[in-house]
Amino acid sequence: MILIVAYDLHNPGRSYGPIAKLLKTATGGWAHPQGSVWLIDTTSTPTWWRDNLDDVADANDEFFVMRVYKNWAASASFDDDVVDWLKSSSRNW
Repeated sequence: MILIVAYDLHNPGRSYGPIAKLLKTATGGWAHPQGSVWLIDTTSTPTWWRDNLDDVADANDEFFVMRVYKNWAASASFDDDVVDWLKSSSRNW
């Protein structure tokens, strides 16, 4: 399934490295369309991702994880590589 992961990292800390490292482990790949927004192709549930992101984040950081369905629309100014990633026949909708 495709998930959208959005987050706000708060001071102190704001350590993006462990979060990016975890998101890049998604079995079906990932795209990073905006600064605090990722798309991941995964067999794990949104709850699994939320809990595991919490494990690598600071206590005051916030995450939103939700399934994305094939009927999506992106801004006309999204990078082509992100749109191509979403349109790929290898996506697990």
